[in-house]
Amino acid sequence: MTPTNPHKEYVASRVAAATPVELTRMLYEGAVQAVREALAAHRGGDILARGNAVTKAVQILGELRFSLRRDVAPQYCDTLSGLYGYLQNRLIQAHAEKSESMLQEVLQLVQTLLEGWIGAMQNLEASAGTGKEAEPAVASGASNPYSSPYSSTTPAPAEPQNRSWQF
Repeated sequence: MTPTNPHKEYVASRVAAATPVELTRMLYEGAVQAVREALAAHRGGDILARGNAVTKAVQILGELRFSLRRDVAPQYCDTLSGLYGYLQNRLIQAHAEKSESMLQEVLQLVQTLLEGWIGAMQNLEASAGTGKEAEPAVASGASNPYSSPYSSTTPAPAEPQNRSWQF
């Protein structure tokens, strides 16, 4: 009989019950935590712990990159894929060069991605509560791929639309 780890059991049950949107948030949170661990290990002079944390962050970013749905919005997927690749390379470079500033850069970018994802989740929840699709404000008046193709005078069809944020 093997002893159980309550934290691992909790995480496993949380993952099993999560929606794809929530799983993505969890991956971003894991990446932020791993980079913070790398920074703490760097400051403490623990090279092995820093390497393990960097590896974990690189693997999480790889999973985010792999999970992109190019069939939904290829131009956004290509941009995100490039950003994830940049972050992975930057983490490896930061570890090799023992650079706290590079780790800080990656942490800030991943935190920004997490905050954006949480904002998108909140917009999604708000739109689900009203039965309407949330439309982000577009200052320039340019076409927004996430906005509804229907104006306020054109009724949307009763069937749900295929949106780029669906998994």
